[in-house]
Amino acid sequence: MNTPICAFDAKIGILCPKCDAKLKGGSISKIDVDASMKLVKLAEKHSEIDEIDLLRAFEVDGDYVLVLKTGDPLSLRANSSLGKLVESEFDRKVWMIEGDGTDRRVLEDLFFPLKLLTVNIVWLPDGSKLTRVIISGKRTDNSHVDLGQSKRIMKDVRGMDLIVEFEKKE
Repeated sequence: MNTPICAFDAKIGILCPKCDAKLKGGSISKIDVDASMKLVKLAEKHSEIDEIDLLRAFEVDGDYVLVLKTGDPLSLRANSSLGKLVESEFDRKVWMIEGDGTDRRVLEDLFFPLKLLTVNIVWLPDGSKLTRVIISGKRTDNSHVDLGQSKRIMKDVRGMDLIVEFEKKE
């Protein structure tokens, strides 16, 4: 498992001078350190988690956002019990997205299990842009995806403003 801090530091819970300098320099955050330690602790008991690579971690309105290597969110989703283990270790909702993926791929991770039909860029007269996402089907309360939180995550993690619409009106 690769994390923003050394594996040894993540295991013992104390940062070496190199990782401490990264933290003080701002190239990693306290959230990166906490997430690294929690994932390494889980990986000691569950070898499947040892296969993932954490690139960054964010905290958005009380939820954790784990930015993982390409393909890792899919492998964790394939085994739903692993996702539940991760959430239980973090003691809150955990969102997992690809760090190196395209904007569409990150949006698919974020809105999973909902299916995205289209992703468009809308340019505003002032030169700013919005990303318009159209989701298949109609909005239902049992979708288990917090759309407001998804918008906040994309804004904080990727700097993207979202408009979310559904294919069918209610």
